[in-house]
Amino acid sequence: MPPDSPGSVRLEAPPAHDLLPLPSARALLLQHWAGRVLLAGLLSRVLLAVAGLATGPADTLETLRRLATAAVIVGGAVVLWRVSRVLRQRLLWRVRRKLILSYFFIGVVPAALIFLFFLIVGALTLLSFSSYLVKEKLADLQAQGRVYADMAAVELQQTRTTADARDLLRRKVAAGARTYPGISIALLPMNGEARDAAITVGAWDHGTAPTSIPEWLVRQGPSAVVIPVTEAAGVAAGARLIVRSVSWIGAAGTARRAVVVDLPLDDAAAGVIREETGIRLGGLARPMNASSSADPCAVPEGREIRVEASPTVLSWVNFLDVTDWNSGGSCKLGLQIQPSLAHVYRRITEAQAIGGGMSFGQLLLIVLLIIGSLFLVIQTVAFVMGVSLARSITGSIHELFEGTRRVQAEDLSHRIRVRTRDQFGALASSFNSMVETIEELLEQKVVKERLQQELQIARDIQTSLLPSETLRRGDVTLAAACRPAREIGGDYCDFFPLDEDRIGLLVADVSGKGASAALYMAELKGLMLALSKTHQSPRALLGEVNRVLSTNMGRTSFVTMTYAVLDLRQRTLTHARAGHTPLIHLRAGDAFPRTRLLAPEGLVLGVRMESVRARFEGMLKEHTLTLAPGDVLVMFTDGISEAMNGVRDLYGEDRLCLCVEENAALEPDALCDEIFESVREFADGAEQHDDMTMIVLKVSADAAPMAVAGAAEAGA
Repeated sequence: MPPDSPGSVRLEAPPAHDLLPLPSARALLLQHWAGRVLLAGLLSRVLLAVAGLATGPADTLETLRRLATAAVIVGGAVVLWRVSRVLRQRLLWRVRRKLILSYFFIGVVPAALIFLFFLIVGALTLLSFSSYLVKEKLADLQAQGRVYADMAAVELQQTRTTADARDLLRRKVAAGARTYPGISIALLPMNGEARDAAITVGAWDHGTAPTSIPEWLVRQGPSAVVIPVTEAAGVAAGARLIVRSVSWIGAAGTARRAVVVDLPLDDAAAGVIREETGIRLGGLARPMNASSSADPCAVPEGREIRVEASPTVLSWVNFLDVTDWNSGGSCKLGLQIQPSLAHVYRRITEAQAIGGGMSFGQLLLIVLLIIGSLFLVIQTVAFVMGVSLARSITGSIHELFEGTRRVQAEDLSHRIRVRTRDQFGALASSFNSMVETIEELLEQKVVKERLQQELQIARDIQTSLLPSETLRRGDVTLAAACRPAREIGGDYCDFFPLDEDRIGLLVADVSGKGASAALYMAELKGLMLALSKTHQSPRALLGEVNRVLSTNMGRTSFVTMTYAVLDLRQRTLTHARAGHTPLIHLRAGDAFPRTRLLAPEGLVLGVRMESVRARFEGMLKEHTLTLAPGDVLVMFTDGISEAMNGVRDLYGEDRLCLCVEENAALEPDALCDEIFESVREFADGAEQHDDMTMIVLKVSADAAPMAVAGAAEAGA
């Protein structure tokens, strides 16, 4: 493909004018809105800091300071994005730089992270493990609440009255209170039911019981959510969070009631967690997006984090996702946890006892040091090897890149040096082989185009040898049509005047296809035009043609032909058949016009076998028929009757006869088109495998009947 052709891919390095220009500091900060926003934010921060020192804290200054900070963040982010985009295009266009950078992140960065890991692994492990334990306990609480809700919903389906439902809920609360003293259950209406239909059982010390299911939960379906404590009574009771589980009573979409189970995370639940994990739960932190106490996720006064200083206790904030019951909105709340380092570490290391004065914790530390050292060595070696491999890989890629550029420039003489025996070496060999193949294909393309042009010229010449116009003589109309399967074919049809009252008609099919068949067809046309002037009888003419062809055609070639002489004055047609397809005759004068097939005996032309040549004239028969007004004659080749569809069914002579009967009223040229269309519909897209040729003769229906005594069909 030429370099400038549509759809071609340009692989060479982009020109300098296609690269993004390196922006200057002045252009970044003054000529783009993001730079101006960044400068304005920085200047505002400086001025507000000076004003704060002069006037003291003020709400107005705090608001302006936040706006200036937002401007610095937005402007700085956009400026950094613009700079990184330019640097990424300029620095990372080459594959070598990309690979080296990737190995840097693979080899150097992990080593640095390993070093940091050894500094913070102790505290991070303990605090993360503590946070994990708290979240697991909270997840267990959610799972248990969901089980209570689902079981209550199943059992409530069997109740019939409100009293039964209330008694069932009381039993559930009494059973659950042994594990969760603060458990509370409510039976709420759905789908617009009356609010006074709600049933609440339990202490509900953590807050007011809900009276209906919010719309967002109806859309979401049954679930267990964590909601904050927003009432002062709940805070006074020691509740921190509420695990609320909801389950429908009945199928989704048709349920009219729902069960709500609240398991508050209060002082009692916190005491259980402390006994099991050694982690003490503190208060809650006001979320960062809670601007006032009116926020649905805001923490009531008195429950914010209060860090207690202790030499043996660490404080950690575990941020949890909580959901607002009324709106479904979510926010973050920080739950203070105070893990006992000794207790948590003992839980980690006391699983196995090791003798020899070494604890499991000491052994674990030694193992971690050994693994970390090995990992650091491995990463260093990997980085060095990665850089070496990157140079090898990018060198091979560069060779392929240069070779592709040469091919795009139509330089097919370039070959890539094969330096290695790996996959890149095989790829280079394949590239060289591909270029050689492209050279051969281009040469073949030139030859093929030349042959295609020559075949087109041959087709035009062959088409000129066939009748191109409809012939009208008196009451008779003749039309011929040919559709070769390839550029040139071996079918031949023609009609030509013999004298003032007689016309010669012939349809022939040369065995084979392509150029050889077309040459024999041209030779046959010359013979017919020369011999038809001296031989009046079709039988005699075919005998002479056979004598000529049998001495000149190849041993595997032959010709089938039907030759007829039309007498316009007597309105008779005398024909002979040399192994060709039958002639179709439609008698218009019958009460029910039907076609018939006329197939006089005869052998094929041009066979070089002596036994066949000796029997040819003896087997050849001649047949004469009288034509009446409206009669139709069709002479055709086997390319029509033997046309096949996708399942290899033949079109057949019966379908052809039926098509002639149905369209006998058409003119001969229109009847030819209708026959071709019928064959095309039957084939249904299947490939045409043979030439299709025909001659259609029609006597005008207005012609006067012939008054010739004894005008009957005769055979010779």
